[in-house]
Amino acid sequence: MDGVLFDVEHNAYWHEEWGDRPAAMTAAIDLARRRLAEAPTMVPVFGHRYLPAGRGTFGHPVLSMHQTDIVFYGLDLADYIRREFTWFGIRAQEPKSTVAFWSDFVGTTPSERMCSDNGGRASRPYCSLPAT
Repeated sequence: MDGVLFDVEHNAYWHEEWGDRPAAMTAAIDLARRRLAEAPTMVPVFGHRYLPAGRGTFGHPVLSMHQTDIVFYGLDLADYIRREFTWFGIRAQEPKSTVAFWSDFVGTTPSERMCSDNGGRASRPYCSLPAT
C-alpha cells in the first residue's frame, strides 16, 4: 500500500476506479488510502513477491510488486519457487489475473499507466500527447 501511495503523491498515479482525483494532495492521499484498504490484502512471499491473502484459496499467480510496477513472477506458488530458486522450467502458459485491483497493474508499464489519456491531456509532463 505504501508504494502505491508514494506513486499517488510523487508520480501522479491515480486508479480510474477511484473516481475523480481530489485537487489537494492530502485529500488525494486520504482517498487513495481508503480505496487501498478495500483492495485484497497481499501477503509477502519473498522480497517484494506477494500472493493474495485468503483461507482456502489457491492457484493465484505470484506478483512482484514495487510501488505500481507489478508483474507476474509465477503461475502459482510452486511455479514461482521453481523459477526463482532452481532455474528450471520455461513458462508454458501465461498466468491468469485472479486478484481484484492488483491485477489491473499487470501487463502495463508504470509510464503507460501514468501517461493514460486524461481527456486529451497527458497526465505527466514527459508523456507525449496524441497527434492531432
